Amino acid sequence: MQTNVSELLRNFPKIRRAALAGERVVIRTKEGDLVLTAEKPAGRSMFGCLASTIDSGTMSEADSGASEGDWGASL
Repeated sequence: MQTNVSELLRNFPKIRRAALAGERVVIRTKEGDLVLTAEKPAGRSMFGCLASTIDSGTMSEADSGASEGDWGASL
């Protein structure tokens, strides 16, 4: 996708979505071209920066969604 600074400011949500979807966005300026790409963090947990403040017992309950006894077979 190619755009200019005026369009970037006017339609930032649309251009941001394009970059987050993996599209390479080239922004043409008087000084030269700028390239906008998204770099998604790899391997980050759902809890992000709060993961270190949550104890392991709480994490295992949150991961499973149920206690150990709730995982029996159902017929």
